[in-house]
Amino acid sequence: MDIILIFQLLAASIIALFLAYNLLHYVLYLLATQLKDASKIGHQLNQFEQRQLVEWAPQPNDFLKHDDEKRTFDDVFGTYRDEQANYSTCVFPRAAFSRIYESEYALLKPKDGMRLLDLGCGSGAAADYLASRRNVEIVCVTNSPVQADICRRKFAKHGGRGQVIVTDFDSLDLPSESFDAIYSLESVGYSKDLDAWLARCWRMLKPGGRLLIRTPGSLDHCRREKDYLSVTAFFDNWRYNFVGANLLVYKMRQIGFNPIRYRRLPFWAWGLTWNFIQHMLLWKYRLKMRTFVHLEKIIWRTSKVFVFGNPYNTVLAFKPETASCFHQTTLAPSEGVGGVAEIDPVPLSSYADHQ
Repeated sequence: MDIILIFQLLAASIIALFLAYNLLHYVLYLLATQLKDASKIGHQLNQFEQRQLVEWAPQPNDFLKHDDEKRTFDDVFGTYRDEQANYSTCVFPRAAFSRIYESEYALLKPKDGMRLLDLGCGSGAAADYLASRRNVEIVCVTNSPVQADICRRKFAKHGGRGQVIVTDFDSLDLPSESFDAIYSLESVGYSKDLDAWLARCWRMLKPGGRLLIRTPGSLDHCRREKDYLSVTAFFDNWRYNFVGANLLVYKMRQIGFNPIRYRRLPFWAWGLTWNFIQHMLLWKYRLKMRTFVHLEKIIWRTSKVFVFGNPYNTVLAFKPETASCFHQTTLAPSEGVGGVAEIDPVPLSSYADHQ
């Protein structure tokens, strides 16, 4: 075969793969921003979902533990994280060559003057992006002092439109009806009381406000005891509860959220995204974390249908315009990190009465 023809075929193959890979990301973006009505799910929990609420609930002594009992979140991730890094393997669906929080922006629909609450903000990448796109005020909550410092540095360029609270978000208590939108990107699984967590979100949202949750994994399609026990090994290692769309919708409907929309992206799809591949390799070879090894073992000893069909969940719920709540509380200063809730000393104007 002519050498020129070989190079032409090789070039054509590379281009085709590149286009196909970007097409995958674009399709995922479209799916993640065009959510389905959740009226057909969340009406009942299977036996494994019922068990996980009891057996997998994180405990107070899990605070800041990741991968190893003697290593905190900052011990694990602080060694590699820079100002713009994001440790999460979230799929963050987006079109090719776009910013990673494009789909979150499309779902939250922030408008100038809105107030947003970021529960489990990480290094503040999502909040920074949203604040750069719109003149919004954002409160970020993290239990990591290192992450809080990164967030504050990012917020410095936004003219005081950002506030950082360092506390366990299970002890967070801010004024009622004070946010237009609340979002949690792969952090709800750390809640020690899901019902109370969702109830606080309902109370803190204004009527007509929206709650956006992204979370990996679920047990709504688990059918075997063996699969359930295998995934438990991952929970024991990371202390993260795989709260799926079915379980979230079930809880949200009881509180009163309506309408509720959702999307599930199966593992075989979001596991091929660049963000997931990049961070899995980072976890294993740079951080040398046991989690990745456990994940490999889980895949091989469980049903492949269960593992590769396990979804990445997006749930978007709305507090009805007619809903209201009047219970006004304050942040308990004794329930934060080390007994003190550390709050950014520059308060937002909207919290003048609260401070």
